[in-house]
Formats: sequence, C-alpha cells, structure tokens
Amino acid sequence: MRGTRPEAGKISVGGAEVRQVPGAFGDAFRMMEALPGVTPIVSGLPFFFVRGAPPGNTGYFIDGVRVPLLYHLAAGPSVIHPGLVDRVDFYPGGYPAQYGRFAGGILAGTTRPPADEFHGEGNLRLLDAGLLMETPFADGRGSVLASGRYGYPGLILPLFAPKNRLAYWDYQGRVSWKFDDRNTVSAFWFGSYDYLAEIKTDPANGNSYEHQLFSTTFHRLDLRFDHRFDQGNLRVAVTLGTDKSGADTGDATSQMLGVRAELEEKLSPDTRMRAGADVFFEHFDLLNQSTSQDRATINEENILYAPRNDLTLGAYVDAVWRLAPRVEVVPGLRADLFTSRRTDVGVVALAEPPATELGIDPRLAVRVTLTPKVTLASAFGIVHQAPSLIVPIPGAGLAKLSTGLQTAVQMSQGLELSLPGDFTATGTLFLNNFLNLTDATATCLGNDVNNNTVNPAKADSCLSQRVRGRAYGMEILIKRALTRRITGWLSYTLSRSTRETNPASSQNGFYDVAGFIQHVDVGPPSTILSEFDRTHVLNVIGAYDLGNGWRAGARFFFYTGRPYSNQFFGNPVPPYNNLRLPSYYRIDVRLEKEWKIGQKGRVSFILEGLNVTLNKEAVGVQCEQQFTFPPFGIQYSNIPPKYYDRCSSDEVGPVTIPSIGLEGAF
Repeated sequence: MRGTRPEAGKISVGGAEVRQVPGAFGDAFRMMEALPGVTPIVSGLPFFFVRGAPPGNTGYFIDGVRVPLLYHLAAGPSVIHPGLVDRVDFYPGGYPAQYGRFAGGILAGTTRPPADEFHGEGNLRLLDAGLLMETPFADGRGSVLASGRYGYPGLILPLFAPKNRLAYWDYQGRVSWKFDDRNTVSAFWFGSYDYLAEIKTDPANGNSYEHQLFSTTFHRLDLRFDHRFDQGNLRVAVTLGTDKSGADTGDATSQMLGVRAELEEKLSPDTRMRAGADVFFEHFDLLNQSTSQDRATINEENILYAPRNDLTLGAYVDAVWRLAPRVEVVPGLRADLFTSRRTDVGVVALAEPPATELGIDPRLAVRVTLTPKVTLASAFGIVHQAPSLIVPIPGAGLAKLSTGLQTAVQMSQGLELSLPGDFTATGTLFLNNFLNLTDATATCLGNDVNNNTVNPAKADSCLSQRVRGRAYGMEILIKRALTRRITGWLSYTLSRSTRETNPASSQNGFYDVAGFIQHVDVGPPSTILSEFDRTHVLNVIGAYDLGNGWRAGARFFFYTGRPYSNQFFGNPVPPYNNLRLPSYYRIDVRLEKEWKIGQKGRVSFILEGLNVTLNKEAVGVQCEQQFTFPPFGIQYSNIPPKYYDRCSSDEVGPVTIPSIGLEGAF
C-alpha cells in the first residue's frame, strides 16, 4: 500500500466524519472546539486561543485561500457549506512551511474535487436553510457547482432577545475545465455576510429604528491553473478579495490582490519536495461619517487603523525525506517580507515612514516509527506575524508594523499509539514562547495598571502595545472514526498560559487619606497567568448507530474558569490573576433518523441541541466598592483583604441553541 504519511502534529478529520459531532450542527469547521490545544473565549463562540495564542493569531484557509474568519456571528455555522468540505486539517503549532504569517495555529479546509455525476444536497432547519448542487458537463471535462446558506434567526431570536436583530448568509461557486489529463483551469468564489442590530426608540418622535451594532462581509475569487506531472503537480493562482466590517459610525474595509504558486514533486522514492512563493497586496481604509477635517484629527482610529497599503512577499521550501525505513524528516524554511506604507495625508505630524520587516522561519518535523503501532512525532518552528487584533475582524487590520513583528517559537513532542478496536491515541507535550505579541487581553484588561490611554504623540494605545508570553502543557487525543457504528472521541488539554507584565510596584504605591490611588510606580516585569488561561479543557464524544437508520450521540464539554484579580476601588490588587471563575460544563446531543431513497438518495430528520443542560457560564466579575479605607499611606501590595471590593461572578446565558431540521442528498 502506498500513501502519504500524516504531518507531525497535524490533526486531520474528514468532512463526512465531523458532521456527526453533537453540537457542531453538521459543520466541519465547528469541530475545532473539540480539538486538543484549543480554548474557547466563551463556550459556543467561534473565537479560540490555540496553545496560548490569541484568536487573531490563528490562520484560516480554504483551498490555500486566506479568509478572515470561518464562522458566522455569535454561535452561527461556518461560512462554507458542509457538503463542499472534503477534510479539515488542524495544526496547533509547528505547521509546514507552506503556511506562514500566523503566530498561533492553522485551520485549513480542503474542498471536494469536482464530481463525475450530477448530485446535490440540502437542509432546512429552525435557523437557516442550505443547498448545494453540482453537475459535470461536456462528457465530464467540465464541472459547475453552486451552494449557499441563508439564515433567518430573526424568526426565533425575538423570543429570547426581542430588541435584537440577526441575519447571515453565505455562498460558494466553482467552475472547472480539463483541457487534458494534465491541465485544468478553475474558478472558485465564495463570500459571507453577517448583520447584528438592536431596536431603539427615537426620543424626538417616538419612532422605532434599527441601530446597527456590527456587520461583516467578505468575498473571495480564486482563479487557478493546475498542471499534473508524472510525479507531482503545480498550481498557479490569482486571488481577489474584499473585506468589510462596520457599525452605524463607519466601516473598516480592505481590498486584496494576491498571486501564489505551489509546487510538489517526488524527486526519488524517498524524497518529496514542496516549494512555493506568493505576493499579496492589501489596501486598508477606515470610512467613517466624519468630515475630511475630522479625518485629519489625531486620534486612536487614525493612528491604529490608518489608511495604508501593505505588500507581503513570501517563499518557502521543504522536503519530506525518508531518511530510513522508519525515520522521516521534514526540514523546511520560509521567508516573508512585510511592508506597510500610509496613504493618507491627514495626520501629517504622525505619519510614520514606510515600514519593512523580514521574517525568517525555519521548520523541522520528524517522525520515527518505533514499532508498527508506536510512532514518535516531533515538530519545531519559528513563525512571524504582522500586528493583529485580539479577534479577526474582516477589513480591520492593525497598523504599527514599525513596532516589529510578532514572533512565536513552537515546539512539540508527540507519541502516537494504535490501540485495539481501531482506536488511536496521541499524547503531545508542547511549549510555545511568544515575543512582541499583540494581545489586548494582557495590555487592556487590567493585568497592566499602566495608563493605557492614547498618547497622540506616541500612539501607545493598549491595542498596539506588545507583551511576552509562554504556553506549555500536555494534549491527549483518543479517537475512533465517527462514522463507525460505535464511536468515541476524547480530547483533553492540560496547559498553562502566562504573560509578562509590568504590575504596580509593591514598594512605592500608596493611597491618600480618602483611599484613592495617589501614586503607583511600575515595577520590573513579572509573570502572571494569561487572562484566558484554562488549566483543564475536556471533550468527550460518543455516538452509536442504533440500527434501522437511527443514530444517537452526545458530547460532554468542560473547562476550568479563567483567572481574575481581587480589586480595590476598581483597580487590580496583587497577586494578580490568582483567583478563578467557576468552572463550566455543558452537554450537547444529536439524534438522527435516516431513510434511504433509491441507490444514492437519502433523507434525514435531525434533532440537535447545544447546552441542553441550560448551564450558565461565568465570563467575568462584578465588583462593588465598600467605601471603607485602609490606613493612610499603606503600601499598594499590602492592602488587607477586608478592604477589597465585593466581587461576584458575572454570568451569561444559558446560551443554548436548539436545531430541528431535515437534510437530504442524492
């Protein structure tokens, strides 16, 4: 048997397999929450810390095309129809040289190849409806596909939030043509839209109106030429894209043009070479409702989201080298040149000179097969990324390239085992070091008691400040194919994520006679827990084929609460982040009944629910000041606990999503 060994550290799941996961609502990309190394910001929301890296440091790709996000607003489905997804590859760190420019993990989806016969599938649920159709033409030389989804949560949302409005849709299309057995051209286009608003009343006339809170839109067009060699393949592609996010006050937009080439060639029976290069041009702009004079104002928006042109060039090469029958080595190297130039003339005094930064990223992966059932997998990589926001927002790119690139050093050592009953088990130790990281949870949320207000002369907003950090821990994944009659999946992460911050000095900070902060010096850097450090994250999934077309499954999800600090008059008190919010768990369920129609048709009734236990989750603390004061002049670090603010957990929810619908295919 001949095939391709999996990359060290990669987790790959098929699209059909993950559609069986309870609580994922049939979406392959929502499986990410159940993978080791992944920590959601809030349960059910599609924003994740990956091995300590913020959500904005994770790269999302569809067929090699970078996209700003993969999920609709709130707990919505993915932006790609699930019937189009062939498989999903997840790299929590140390990923191949093909991927770059992200200091966290990589989630890459691959679409199905063009079908050789007419087929389709669709679904109708409480919240949305989707449809996919594909047909070959010209005796199979060509193929055309169209798919999409339209959400109508506004029919149900008023039952829970009568003053909110939510809508979303997405679309995908593909056309391909084979000139011969070796040459194919294709076009793949897709896009997504989300809208969130609230109903307000105009005090002047008493009329109701929709106040737009947030909206996002992105579109992609990928034009490709594929050539197949005897022992490899080449792809050359041109990508066009536009992104937009905004509210009533204005919009952030970006336009993208990129060209990339990807080559894979088998040089010998033991060596396979992969290489590529790309160049991407992006224009960012901030369109607000102000006048041109206001546009020239020295403020945070004009500094951090300055209209600019970014040009990024990259090249990579690696080799999959079978050094010995049981040893495979993958050395690789990637280089990226980042440039950024402002295009406005409004903030002349603060206009930064063009910035240029170079990132050199070596990679190394090793797989050693000790026995037919035991394999060691090691991965190492250095990755660089331009400044980024804490969460990905289409069209909103953080400026300030002049302050340097974010850097992550990623290392992992894994042990893979083949177990009885077709189970596989993987245990991984990992260590990530972060340098010059843009993490607003560390610089804007109370870890740092420095004055984080914007200084127009220096533009030192907390959003653009940098921080060092580290994440380390252990991941365990035990699984059996989710398409088997009896299946199981256990994902567990034991980790610690820290940040280096500048807390108030314990030597010089004191309070005046009224108890308010009189003077707080900043001490030397110290290491504290990251705002979203969660020691334990556990997913347990089970499913059983009951026979006669019935299939039932459930998922148990658990994680420990994130850390927080005691407060005095709203200010964090050392030791910082030494307390934790309550832990959280939920149970998701899925029940499916399938009927076969003809040779290849099927219709299914699906009942699914996320958080059927209706549990609330603590996402923060609410504190009340006691207005009792410690003795005059007491040191900042020695305030007795009896003077602390009274704090209690701030809970949301229960966030629960029911889904009842029909799904069919032919």
